[in-house]
Amino acid sequence: MTAGSHAIKAEVATRSKLRRRHSLSDMTSDAVLVLLLLGFVAPIVWMIILAFQSDRAIISMFWEIDLTLDNVASILSPAEPFRAQLVNSIIVVTGTVVLCGAASTLAAYSLSKLRLSGWLNAAVNVSCAVVPLLPPMALVPGFYVTLIQTGLLGSLTGLVILNTILNLPFATLLMKIGFDDIPPALQEAASIDGASEARTFWMIMLPLSMPSLITSSLFTAIMTWNEFLMGLTMTSGGTTSPLSVGIASLVQPYEVRWGQLAAAGSLAVVPIMIASVVASKRIIAGMTRGAVK
Repeated sequence: MTAGSHAIKAEVATRSKLRRRHSLSDMTSDAVLVLLLLGFVAPIVWMIILAFQSDRAIISMFWEIDLTLDNVASILSPAEPFRAQLVNSIIVVTGTVVLCGAASTLAAYSLSKLRLSGWLNAAVNVSCAVVPLLPPMALVPGFYVTLIQTGLLGSLTGLVILNTILNLPFATLLMKIGFDDIPPALQEAASIDGASEARTFWMIMLPLSMPSLITSSLFTAIMTWNEFLMGLTMTSGGTTSPLSVGIASLVQPYEVRWGQLAAAGSLAVVPIMIASVVASKRIIAGMTRGAVK
């Protein structure tokens, strides 16, 4: 057997070992990802199962299967404020997404594509980075007094404005990143063709920044849907509060309605999960269209 044959066999053995190592590494990574996925999904699945169990089966020391729709029917009954709170949350989320999306898009376009002074651009960027770091509890007194003076305390309009203020800095930074990725040559070409700044924004810049807008809108919707502090302190509870406050009210000092709590939590989680799946597909589609253009 020649030296060349030994070298070939050694190389084949080395490659085989590397393939086995890569295969083992891939299997380990897949196993870790599956465990992480189960860790995230298991509590949601368990909550949905409890939503269709009776209170007796939930608190029983032994596993019992007692399927019922009483929990869902109870929280959706006209005597409960849950339906009104659900509508309140939908209105607040919709208003916040629209208002925050419009404001953040215009602000981000100005910061990214317009010739603003350096100190103004830096000041706005620093403010957008610092404001989200402030604890919301520290802002409650100022917001409370402002809403009283404007007559918006306890109203859905006040919650829309407050949620817009809280989510606007991050949404602006996210939109600015999207506008920064658009080549300046497109704006220059539109200007040479005689397009105005407004036409350039609506016809070129906004469509290309749509993936960033969808992402920021999804983030704003999730944060607004889950917001609790402002809904608790700026409303009087009951039918005036959002869904997050209504779910917390099911936990009483001397009673916890576990079945209704699980049913309300399930109804609150499902819309956000659906929105996340739909939005992720739209983001990928938007990026593909932008690449083709």
